[in-house]
Amino acid sequence: MKIIMLAPFAFTPKATVSARAFPMAQALVKRGHDITIYMPPYDNLGDAGRVSEQDGVQLYNLNIRRVGALTPLTAARQMAIWAHRERPDVIHVFKPVGYAALAGMMLALTTRIPLVTDSDDWEGTGGWNSVNPYPQHWKRFFDFQERWLPRHSATVTVASRTLETQMWGLGIPPDRVRYVPNCPGAAFLKERQQLDRSQAAFLRRELGIGNAPMAIYVGHITLGDDLDIALGAWKKVQEQLPTAQLVIVGSGDGLERLQAWVQTMDLAQAVTFTGWVDHSLVPSYLAAANAAVYPYRDTLINRAKCSIKVLEYMAMGKAVVTHRVGQNTEYLEHLHSGYLAEPGSVEDFAAGLLQVLQDRDLAQRLGDNAAQRIEHKFSWATRIEDVERAYKDACKADRTTNHPGTRSRSGSL
Repeated sequence: MKIIMLAPFAFTPKATVSARAFPMAQALVKRGHDITIYMPPYDNLGDAGRVSEQDGVQLYNLNIRRVGALTPLTAARQMAIWAHRERPDVIHVFKPVGYAALAGMMLALTTRIPLVTDSDDWEGTGGWNSVNPYPQHWKRFFDFQERWLPRHSATVTVASRTLETQMWGLGIPPDRVRYVPNCPGAAFLKERQQLDRSQAAFLRRELGIGNAPMAIYVGHITLGDDLDIALGAWKKVQEQLPTAQLVIVGSGDGLERLQAWVQTMDLAQAVTFTGWVDHSLVPSYLAAANAAVYPYRDTLINRAKCSIKVLEYMAMGKAVVTHRVGQNTEYLEHLHSGYLAEPGSVEDFAAGLLQVLQDRDLAQRLGDNAAQRIEHKFSWATRIEDVERAYKDACKADRTTNHPGTRSRSGSL
């Protein structure tokens, strides 16, 4: 099949393209499909106009040199025109809000090319709309997009069970919704075997940690994260393991706030911030750690997300300490392949950290079981057929259902 993927933003620094769309595309190429990804790099203007091929996947960045009031509209129209001209068998839109979704709306109204929409977060009210400081008119439009586009797509792919039920709640029949959880990228799965102990030891020396117990968080630091729970738990860990170090790898809008909390909680000597690092270096950082953390409160955002962080922690054989919320309960089995604390609990999170940091054998066992679980249940090699089924369903579907307008194959954009 010839498949066009429409991305919501640049390849980096956000993760949807690099951690979901691209690994999915790599797996599809291996099965003989022709894949092109169009990206609007408004959040990384250094990629503007860049064209490349990676592992058989064609990557095109729109030539966005600056972002103005009309940029979302013009970029979306450009993506829609490019996608339409390619005459693909299927167009896969990533995220039902934003630039790609706007292009998807244009295509839904003007063509009969089968449209598949992917949802990997709940974006509207109760989700990221309630956290991010978007202008009110954008919040209203995102709410509208998130409800309109999936209903006017032939098929919807979702990254979590919660998103599956959210789509059902929009009135989309269950047979038009495909559960496609995130999986680590193919290259990432190889890293555990390729890294040696000397690399981890070198990184520990560079961080000034030596042989001290070390936990790590890796990822984009958002305004809506729950890392304050990790800091509260780390304060309790310090009481019993005063030499233990928490390393936070990443950047984002929430970084300054998080650094201020560290100072306020008198944890400056126990928490290390590395800032942003290239994703290729993440396996080395994970290899150096004894445990990996990702705290969750029980919110719609957290129930809906399908964290690539947790998956990469597992793929690297790390003992994962997280909360019993959403997809975490599908990925991890408590005290078999990870530690699932009670939702939002600082005390239980600290208890889990102390267990895995004090008992190296337990940490090793949890990590080994986690890596095996990824290999057998949550890799793109085992999940890519679900994506192919979504495409086949889309090609068979009658997209005129619930559609208010009339479209023609040769409609103009």
